[in-house]
Amino acid sequence: MTRNLSRLITAIAAVLLAHAAVGQTAPSYRNSIVAEVNDKIITRQMVMDAMKREATLLRRQYARQPQLFGQKYTQLQADTLEALIRRELVLREYMEKGYNLPESIIEQRIKEDIRSEYGNRVTLIKSLQQSDMTYEEFARYQREKIIQMVMQGQFISKANIVISPRQIEEYYVANKDMFRSGVEIRLRFIFLEARKHGGAEGTLKLANEIHQVLQSGDSFAGVASVYTDQYRASGGLKPDWIKRGGLAPELDQAAFALGQGQMSPVVVMPQGCYILRCEEMNQAKLGTLSEVRAQIEQTLLENEQQARKDKWFERLKRKSYIRQFLF
Repeated sequence: MTRNLSRLITAIAAVLLAHAAVGQTAPSYRNSIVAEVNDKIITRQMVMDAMKREATLLRRQYARQPQLFGQKYTQLQADTLEALIRRELVLREYMEKGYNLPESIIEQRIKEDIRSEYGNRVTLIKSLQQSDMTYEEFARYQREKIIQMVMQGQFISKANIVISPRQIEEYYVANKDMFRSGVEIRLRFIFLEARKHGGAEGTLKLANEIHQVLQSGDSFAGVASVYTDQYRASGGLKPDWIKRGGLAPELDQAAFALGQGQMSPVVVMPQGCYILRCEEMNQAKLGTLSEVRAQIEQTLLENEQQARKDKWFERLKRKSYIRQFLF
């Protein structure tokens, strides 16, 4: 009865907010409900607060790629909402099972967190004031985080997971490329600097046109000697051998996906556009099974723990009332 009444109350609140959506002010928009979990609600502002740090990093990383930023931002919203839903499920399970973590342990852990993250309480208070958060809200958040950690440690521990030698061998055979070390490649670049070619849009248009010319069979070195803004004298050839991790992540991923003689798609970066061609490749030495056994076992342990975690949350969801609304 109590649960049904709680659901009715939150449903009525959602309807009222929906009717107020047309012409709603910024505060009402921020406080609109995006999810109900049993008798709790999650608002848009709660999601925005939880993802603030990651959203800032995304804005910096994809400042010149608005479409990709939009995709990443939408995914971050969804992931953050899912994390908040899972938090409420864990806290509900903690209450329903009658667990009682001593407050002294929680308080001690909060003090340790303050010391490690802020140095002292004075610095913490100043930081909270800048974030418009009270100490009581901070303490409640930390308490709930500690409960989550304890509950997950209790129900999805690695303690009873056993990885067999056969599992390790099968993973090794299926993923040998992961265990090659020392891959080196030599690349030719065509780099078009955005500020020299009419900004991001103009640069991408030119890069696509050049890519089409290369696909028709023109010499990469010849085209690079005309267009590239780097290594023009050498036909775009970078003189050094490059190891995995030696380039920016986007370029590294594109470069090491190439076989010898292959050309990449256009790679868009904040500073401009790249087209890469792998000229030479030194094949990597494959690590032996004995050398990588511990690494594989750790990976399989983490995969199994994540699978158990997902199953546990699915069980919690099945016995809970969850309703999500459009962002």
